[in-house]
Amino acid sequence: MASSLSIPENFEHYYRVAKMMAASDMVPKAYKGSPQNVLVAMEFGASLGLVPLAAVQNIAVINGRPALYGDALLAVVQGNPDYEWIKETMEKDSSGEKTAVCIIKRKNHDEHRVEFSVADAKKASLWGKQGPWSQFPDRMLMMRARAFAIRNLFADALFGIRVVEEVQDYRESKDVTPKKSELLG
Repeated sequence: MASSLSIPENFEHYYRVAKMMAASDMVPKAYKGSPQNVLVAMEFGASLGLVPLAAVQNIAVINGRPALYGDALLAVVQGNPDYEWIKETMEKDSSGEKTAVCIIKRKNHDEHRVEFSVADAKKASLWGKQGPWSQFPDRMLMMRARAFAIRNLFADALFGIRVVEEVQDYRESKDVTPKKSELLG
């Protein structure tokens, strides 16, 4: 998709595609029966260089904001012409605890190294948390290191998008936007 889906010449076509996808059993439950959400995911994905099917399969909506799964985030960056390489390892810190390390290289930049340790996860009240943190702790450590490294070095390619594995751990915040009646006082 070279251009925006919302351009009048493209809109009807992509809306028909979104309706077909939303009626399919091959889309995530959050998109089932919601062609408008499929269309928004397709548009957002297009801005990241994802084809429609990849966008719908890899963009989750958490608290009303799009987020990419960690492997899709890496795919977006690997498709960037400035991407050179990435190295991900698991090391031990000075206390013997596991530390995920992500080193990424972008053309005309120094290598960028980010670590995310068990101590970091404990500090954020993530370590041992029910769900992926207790089922796949090494993977979750790596997703944090990867997300921070990629977002630090490729912010221009990601438009501020966060990683699902990170956003799902946020505590839901209360909306403090003033109501219209409060503004009119």
